[in-house]
Amino acid sequence: MKKRNLKIFVLAVPFLILAACSKTQEPDTSEAVSWDATNYVLFNEFMECVPGTDFSQEALDEMIAAWRDLGLSPDLLGAWGYAPASEDNTLTNGEWELSWSSQEAADLAWADWMDNSDAQEWSDKYASVMQCDGENRNGFEFVFPYDPYKFGQSPEDGSFAANFIPCTLNEGQGQEELSNALIAYNNWLDGLDVDAVGGFYAYGVYFPVDPESEVDYWYGNFHINMDGMQTGMGLWENTGASTRAVLESTGTCENPEIFQGKVFYDPSNPDFS
Repeated sequence: MKKRNLKIFVLAVPFLILAACSKTQEPDTSEAVSWDATNYVLFNEFMECVPGTDFSQEALDEMIAAWRDLGLSPDLLGAWGYAPASEDNTLTNGEWELSWSSQEAADLAWADWMDNSDAQEWSDKYASVMQCDGENRNGFEFVFPYDPYKFGQSPEDGSFAANFIPCTLNEGQGQEELSNALIAYNNWLDGLDVDAVGGFYAYGVYFPVDPESEVDYWYGNFHINMDGMQTGMGLWENTGASTRAVLESTGTCENPEIFQGKVFYDPSNPDFS
């Protein structure tokens, strides 16, 4: 089943409301809407990135700081970088994620970027540090179905651990079943001892906008660090059997792609580095 059959499924999920707005309201970009926008359907893009001959953490930090100084679109709601952290990953290069208020806003911002001489100068200057495939970026509708700060704040230094799990719907399953599966997972999260989780954890769901995608949806799990990821996996294995059965009856998921993550841009703290 292709992703187009899931386009409006999220309206059936009883999201925790963090802002006084309706489920169909567009993000108000007059104020910074960051990645805690639990009640919004956002448009997120991923670009594949490869390090250059001059790559180092120091050079990358300089590159990203210079990018933030270029005057970013107010419709850009967040950006994150991911470095592969498992030999079992099938995604072996880095990824750069961008979150936008809408696909239309993203397309306009990219058009402006391509016409921006300062942006071209930045790209040329840092080509030996890292190059990203913006032309072939992958787009997704994205939503947080659960309060991302239920288990604590994300690390102040912007670091976190992430895994992304590709899934396809089982035969006969659709948006209602997936909504119910997410509700079951949220209920399982509600039953966890916050202290047992060990710190920040959030999850989101990505729906490919490409109707020919072989993946119907991706789970993104975000943890305070790799130890927190291991703790979360242990809790899931030990206490999540009944909930796992609901999720597995709805969709078939492959092995997770594991990454070390880093905040590249937070509109509520534009100078973050």
